[in-house]
Amino acid sequence: MENLRSLLIIRSIALLGQIGVLCYVLLVNGTTEDLLGMTVSLAALGLLTVASFWRTHQPWPVSDGEFLAQLLLDVLIWSALMYFTGGANNPFISYYIVPLVISAAVLPWRYTWLVAGASLGAYSLLLYYYRPFQLFTPHAGMHHDSSANVHILGMWFNFLFSAGLITYFVVRMGAQLRLQESRAVAQREQRLRSDQIMAVASLAAGTAHELGTPLSTMTVLVDEMLADEALPAQTREDCRLLQQQIGECRKTLGRLSRTAEHGSAGRSSPAALDSFVTTTVERWAVRRPGVSYQVIGPDKGQAPPVNQDPTLAQALENLLNNAADAGSSRIEARYDWSDREAKICIRDWGSGIAPELLTDIGKPTIRASLTGLGIGLLLSHATVERFGGRIELRNAPDQGAIATLYLPLFEDRHE
Repeated sequence: MENLRSLLIIRSIALLGQIGVLCYVLLVNGTTEDLLGMTVSLAALGLLTVASFWRTHQPWPVSDGEFLAQLLLDVLIWSALMYFTGGANNPFISYYIVPLVISAAVLPWRYTWLVAGASLGAYSLLLYYYRPFQLFTPHAGMHHDSSANVHILGMWFNFLFSAGLITYFVVRMGAQLRLQESRAVAQREQRLRSDQIMAVASLAAGTAHELGTPLSTMTVLVDEMLADEALPAQTREDCRLLQQQIGECRKTLGRLSRTAEHGSAGRSSPAALDSFVTTTVERWAVRRPGVSYQVIGPDKGQAPPVNQDPTLAQALENLLNNAADAGSSRIEARYDWSDREAKICIRDWGSGIAPELLTDIGKPTIRASLTGLGIGLLLSHATVERFGGRIELRNAPDQGAIATLYLPLFEDRHE
């Protein structure tokens, strides 16, 4: 939108300049003869400017195609104005370079070539087709000397040379600047996401350490209660169940510690894709007994190996949890592979993902929602990206959502 406003300011300045020329002609010559075409062209340019200023106050964004149309309309109306005011003899013919420079700065290469072609074509036609204008062609109807013709042709060749340089080099420079800006934005998001993940990881590590003491205390108390021969049978059974659950908690904390050590050492080990998916889904299903699931794979031979890092399995479980939290009573896990990567699709039939959240998913500014999206998905994105993969989410055509996890095939870097 700001680019369009800048274009309109430039257009307004050019319009005021041409209105000044019109007023000068009226004051000096005192006649309106041969000024109708110029007046109509200026009126058209003024109406376009007013309509475009109204457009800048509308909420929808300005697309590249719309901005291209604005520049081409500039070229068209300016060509009509030049036609009625001496053609290539008009010194304001050089304004054609302005839309070209603007296009080179903000539009893709192919659009800039369109603007360059339109400007050059209009300039070339105005060398031969125009209405004489007293202010700029005082000797119209007489024989032009060769020096005047050489001057006009020299201006045309200068425009051709300038247009070529601008279209080629300025477009490349603009594209490079946009690329650098996008990389800088991506790096800022990556740093912010890393900071958030480190904060969560530090909190998790501290929490795991703090849980060790109360779990040890509960283990001792339960063991003492079970050692009491006078303990009622029902209470003894409850204590055994409690002892079992405490053991599960200790195992979970142990896995968390081993995962941290595993990651810090940079070790990785492979697992067949089908085994990785099936094992992870079945382990997750034990904790979500109310959700039915189905694992589907292709019938095309042995599955390739992928990294079986525990954090990747947790990332896949986060996607499964999000699908279940969306209200789906059944989940489908479908896997496939190509020569370079593995693909795991998690399909649910829940409430889907709100459209406004689809653009924020995986970014540091992700918002929580009723469908289970939040910090877990943010961590999943970061984990998968750390291993060279990516996560894509979209709503299914009929109902629910589809989360697709892409992972590179396993490569042993320690050979």
